[in-house]
Amino acid sequence: MITRLTGKLEILSLEEAYITIGPVQIAALISEETRLRLQGQVGEEVTLFTIFDIEGGVGGSRMSPRLIGFQSPVDREFFEIFTSVDGVGVRKALRAMTRSVRDLSRMIQDQDVKGLSTLPGIGEAFAERIVAKLRRKVARFALGTDDPGIGGKIGSSKPGLVSADVIEDAFRALVSSFGHSDADARRMIDLAIAEDRPFATAADLLSAVYQTESKPASQPKASRSRKS
Repeated sequence: MITRLTGKLEILSLEEAYITIGPVQIAALISEETRLRLQGQVGEEVTLFTIFDIEGGVGGSRMSPRLIGFQSPVDREFFEIFTSVDGVGVRKALRAMTRSVRDLSRMIQDQDVKGLSTLPGIGEAFAERIVAKLRRKVARFALGTDDPGIGGKIGSSKPGLVSADVIEDAFRALVSSFGHSDADARRMIDLAIAEDRPFATAADLLSAVYQTESKPASQPKASRSRKS
């Protein structure tokens, strides 16, 4: 099982990244969003987190092995959940992923069928199917920063300060126990973790959330008029 590639990015096409590792060059399928993030790194060493997949094999068709590459384990995990929706295969999912995983997750969580239906290959029927199956499964991706970095934690601007599980537990508590909307819960958590403090438990994070909420909003200083 190949789960990660590190090598020189030799070629970047619309759908694939060609990584050279010693005498071997390996092609990995990528999304449009990943391609845009890689386009300034041609000729440099890059790391892709990969899924090994077999294409074909139904009805006697030839089976073809393929690698699918992502810039973070978070993106890879989201893709696996995304392709669990009936009718959303590897190619369709990669074409649809033109936005960051956080943006896509927030659209799903907010039931933004109209927005999802504008993604390449995703019409209204697929958008409704995606929302119905995934709305309660993407909370961890909808929270925090777009790119946690290699080895980082979702929702933390500094790796290791707060784990994805702590953020997800706090989010669910805000929604289920305290009655906040999904959008308000995301906003409150974003504000709390923006302070770059470590949170070992969901209770610690919830305490910080309400401390942040209770702080008075800073008022702009009135400008002094000059005496003529």
